[in-house]
Amino acid sequence: MYKIFFLLLFIFISVNCRAQDTLLQKEQSEYVSISSQNDFYQYWLQSDRNFTNGIHITWASNVFNNKVADWLLIGMKSSTQKEFSLTIGQDMHTPQNAELYEVDSTDRPYAGLLYATYKKVTSNYWNTLRIESNLYLGVQGPAAGGGPTQNFMHSLFLENKDFNGWDNQIGNGLVLDMDVTVHKMLPLVGKLYETNVFAKAHIGTIYNYALTGIQFKFGKYNDTYYSKSGVKQKRPPKLSEQSRMSKARRRINEKRNLGNSFSDLLYSLNQVKQIYFFTEFQIGGLLYDGTAQGSLIQFQKSPYVLTSDQVDPLILNWVYGLNFNLNRWMFRYYRVVENDNFKNKDLFGWGEISIYYGL
Repeated sequence: MYKIFFLLLFIFISVNCRAQDTLLQKEQSEYVSISSQNDFYQYWLQSDRNFTNGIHITWASNVFNNKVADWLLIGMKSSTQKEFSLTIGQDMHTPQNAELYEVDSTDRPYAGLLYATYKKVTSNYWNTLRIESNLYLGVQGPAAGGGPTQNFMHSLFLENKDFNGWDNQIGNGLVLDMDVTVHKMLPLVGKLYETNVFAKAHIGTIYNYALTGIQFKFGKYNDTYYSKSGVKQKRPPKLSEQSRMSKARRRINEKRNLGNSFSDLLYSLNQVKQIYFFTEFQIGGLLYDGTAQGSLIQFQKSPYVLTSDQVDPLILNWVYGLNFNLNRWMFRYYRVVENDNFKNKDLFGWGEISIYYGL
């Protein structure tokens, strides 16, 4: 299974690969990052249940800008920038009781995912609009190696305890998902703050849901609609000139005393020193959760899965975090508080620690 997964991944990223460097600047932000998610990275709501552990390694580069990816993934035709990235990720989902060896029919099942994510981001700086699309390809089940990874991670912390029920995890199945998110800046902006709204739809063999929300940013940061990640670049990307601006862009440029040409904007778009706080609120509806109900394309039977009437369709999330930069290094702490869609119908949470390096 691992060999098939990586063979498909290699074929996908190798077809019609073409760099798009200009004579002056590259056309997209480039960076590498590693992110670790764990319920241990928080003070409140520490509990090993639902999504409990994950690790993701990302490389954003023109290398991944190819005709196949550009055709498969959704974006704007009139964008000022186009960015591509590849992420390798592994996620682990567990019930609350780690000691049970047998199936716990009163809680959600174990589930592990191993997948690659191909991302396309198109941004229109002047109109303060961004569209992100992701294509996920991988495996669910024992082939994803979730149990050994989680128990290894637990051995690194003070808990030093194993989860004993991984033999009862959801069986092997296909991960083939896609999502699209649209972001738009509102005119509620200032020199050190901005407001964005967004909507997201996700379909596939694992997740099917839709949500919308609002985000606030406070502090000093590289422009949200110039570089998605905001990582300081060694060679800043090129920005297309455009006279038409949204009300939010015109207002925020005036408040920050910026001009309307690339040369005027460059310093503010690629700052060395950044520190900012962000928070967002999300609401939506969940149609299917393969981490509890199994992939829609299963390769083997599962010992235990939930039925649709055992899954709460309401999505309520609160997200907040802090970013800061040191030269081309960026560090981020990110926390998610969610409503429990399964057994307890209350809140649970997890945190993420990420390190980025701008190329």
